Amino acid sequence: MLRLAALLMLLLTAPAPALELDRLRMLSAAEHEAWRAVGRVNIANFKERGMCTGTLISPDLVLTAAHCVISDRTGVPYAPGNIHFVAGWRQGQRVGHSLASEIIIHSQYFPEKGTELEQIGADLAVLRLASPIPEEKAPYFSVAPSPGNGEPLTLISYRRDRAHALTRQDGCEIIGEKGPVMALGCDVTFGASGSPLFAEIEGERRLIGVISAMSRSRGRAIAWAVRLDAAIGDVLYRLN
Repeated sequence: MLRLAALLMLLLTAPAPALELDRLRMLSAAEHEAWRAVGRVNIANFKERGMCTGTLISPDLVLTAAHCVISDRTGVPYAPGNIHFVAGWRQGQRVGHSLASEIIIHSQYFPEKGTELEQIGADLAVLRLASPIPEEKAPYFSVAPSPGNGEPLTLISYRRDRAHALTRQDGCEIIGEKGPVMALGCDVTFGASGSPLFAEIEGERRLIGVISAMSRSRGRAIAWAVRLDAAIGDVLYRLN
């Protein structure tokens, strides 16, 4: 199995860009309006607490990373009733909230295999919401193919160090792709798992990837993402 270190040697040939501070900033209340369909995926049960980021792709479906909905303690998915999606969360306010009623995980995701390349490419889950969030409150995003290497993307996330408002990172360049895996020149941290990557396509923001993991190589920050056009079909096919 190909692991991240081997893939880095294949993909990372361009010089490392400096991370510009104005590319990574918390959004104001007005700026939040455009991203209301992005929300926090909160895990809450008797023994565990956690958070990731998720994105509405319809009023009742949320995309996130598979590892976000699987317990590190037990290795099995959380009960749907222990997963909350809070759309447009900002400083104590939200545009919508629902418990999950169903979790659909990519059929090739096996958490015990760790950082094998195939696992990053399958690190994808869909949550079906018990209570759909109306489109007028949180306009959902469409999925589009990857625009290819060198194209700048926008990453929207709830980072653990900025957990109560969205952070926007522009210029998140694709530095390599292999099958359903994308390597990106982004500096991500905990909480950003499941975060959406957007490309500007025909004048509209389209969802093209979901953050899975992070690493560093020669001082360079690397984010790893699932390429949606190559992976989402497996998950949507198995929706009830």
